[in-house]
Amino acid sequence: MISSNLKWWSVAATVLLCCVPSAFAGSSLTMTGAGSNVMNGVYVGPYYASVNGTPTTVICDDFKDDSVIGHTWNITSNNFSTLGSALWGSQTTAYEQAAWLTVQMLSLNGNPANNTQVGYLSFAIWSIFDKAALNGLNSTQLAGVNNWLNKIPSGLTPSQFANFVILTPQGCTPGSCPGQEFLEVIMPEGGPVTAYLLLAGMSCLGAVWYRGRRKMESVNSRIA
Repeated sequence: MISSNLKWWSVAATVLLCCVPSAFAGSSLTMTGAGSNVMNGVYVGPYYASVNGTPTTVICDDFKDDSVIGHTWNITSNNFSTLGSALWGSQTTAYEQAAWLTVQMLSLNGNPANNTQVGYLSFAIWSIFDKAALNGLNSTQLAGVNNWLNKIPSGLTPSQFANFVILTPQGCTPGSCPGQEFLEVIMPEGGPVTAYLLLAGMSCLGAVWYRGRRKMESVNSRIA
C-alpha cells in the first residue's frame, strides 16, 4: 500500500476495448503519482501513471504488491476476453465487481466531500481479491466498505465493461510482481468524462459494475 507518511498506493492502467481479441505485450507503465486522499494510512485512488508515454488515471485492484513512484515495469493489457492472462486469472465475477466499483469511484472523485466514500470504494475493490486489505480498518470504515460491497448488483456481464482495460505486470504472481495491477477506463474520444461516467453509471446500474496496496515510494526513498 502506499501509506500517508509517503507510502503511496498506486494504480496504473492502459486501455483496451473488450472487442480487441487478445492481450498484447510490449507495453510499459510508469507510476507518476498517488493523489492526496488518505485512509487508514494509505493513499487511495485514483492514482496516476504514464502508460507507453501517455498520462493515465488508474485504479488499483492489487493489495499484495508494491508500486514505487518513478518506477517502470512491463505490462500486458487485458480485457474481459483475456482474463486468463490477468493477475488474478479467470475470476470473471471478481473483475466485474471491481469494474462496477471503479465506475462508482470515478463518478465521485474530484469533490473533497466524497473523499471518504472514495476511500471505502478503494478498500472494497482491494478486498474482492485479498480480504487482508480490510485488516486494521475500524468499525466505521468496515461498515462503509461493506455498504459498497452490498450495493454491487447481481447479474453483471463482461459486455457492460467493454471500456475497461486491466494493466497486468508481466511474468509474476500476486505478491511477487515488480508493480501492481491496475484498471483503466477508456473514455470516448472527444467526449467529456462526466458525460461518459453518467452513461456508464446508468447502463451499469440498469443491469445492474485503490489499495494500490503496498508502498509506493518516491523515486529516492522507499516506503515500507
